[in-house]
Amino acid sequence: MSSEWHPDDSLGDRDNKGELKGVAAIKAALRKNKVRLGTGVITSRDPGIAKVTRDLKRSGLPDRVEQWLLPVIIGPSEGVLYFRSQLKAGAIVPTHSHKHSVFRVVISGELKFGRKTLKAGDWMYVPAGVDYAIAAGTPQPLKIFYMHP
Repeated sequence: MSSEWHPDDSLGDRDNKGELKGVAAIKAALRKNKVRLGTGVITSRDPGIAKVTRDLKRSGLPDRVEQWLLPVIIGPSEGVLYFRSQLKAGAIVPTHSHKHSVFRVVISGELKFGRKTLKAGDWMYVPAGVDYAIAAGTPQPLKIFYMHP
């Protein structure tokens, strides 16, 4: 797998006020679409969330890979970002590393990592700075829940 692609980890950077850039992006998308967090249970099916999700779709990913920053802010330091990723069958994320640890849970499909195949309910933890590559199995797309500080 080629290592020409590098992830954009800037959502995990903090601005001059100490807020994660990803949290600022979530707050902006919520404001733009007039959705409020913290006033009760909120779900992916609520009014306005589809527009918020659209606004939080990430760009600059490998071919056939899509990812969305989830519009949730959890914890006192708001220090963890949550994502949903979808890889088309056979899609490859080339060898890369992140400046932070990453935790993924397979929702559906198969995640290929070296000689391992992870399926629904399986997870993987990747420490900061460790090179790795993943690929989606076939014939179904791979759906992943993913988080990092």
